[in-house]
Order: sequence, then C-alpha cells, then structure tokens
Amino acid sequence: LMDFETKNYRFDRKRNVSGWDEIRKFKIEVKNTRDIVVKVEIQRNFPTQYWKLNTSREFEQVDLDTVKFTLNLKPRSKQVFEYTLTTYHGVRQEDSTRARER
Repeated sequence: LMDFETKNYRFDRKRNVSGWDEIRKFKIEVKNTRDIVVKVEIQRNFPTQYWKLNTSREFEQVDLDTVKFTLNLKPRSKQVFEYTLTTYHGVRQEDSTRARER
C-alpha cells in the first residue's frame, strides 16, 4: 500500500456522514529467481463489491469482489506494476451503481 485517502463525502439531513470513497494506491513487485519462465497469478479480494480499479495492466474479474492479475516472468527477471483501487461506501455505493448503469 503506497497511499490512502478518503473523499467525496455525502451527508444526510442531520449532517452525519452517510457515504464516502476510499482510494488506495498499491505497488506490486514480482521477482522470478529461477532459471525458467514462470507464470504468476495474483488474486486480490476487496472489502466491498462496489469498487473501481484503475491500472494499465490487464486483469480478470473473478467474482463481485475479486480480481486476478496474471504475469509471465522470464528467467531471472522482475515486473513492477501499480493500481489504484476506489471503493464506495454508504450512499456512495448507490452513486457508483447508477454510474455503471449509464
């Protein structure tokens, strides 16, 4: 985990927080120390089904709250990639659902 922030707060009529977004930035470094090509699968589970992932790397959505990254590493090599995960909480879940339907 490289960075964490919350934003887009929503308030109810009594000025209580009723929704927000959490933005987490991750950096993953994978090393192949062997003398053969290896395939590495990295699976990430999120704390909610209301999320958005921003990355330049391809990924597979396994289920509502799980993604999988697949990497093929050459012998004695490493790969580094980053992704940003935004999760929606409270009434922000409804906002994210409406945005996906558009």
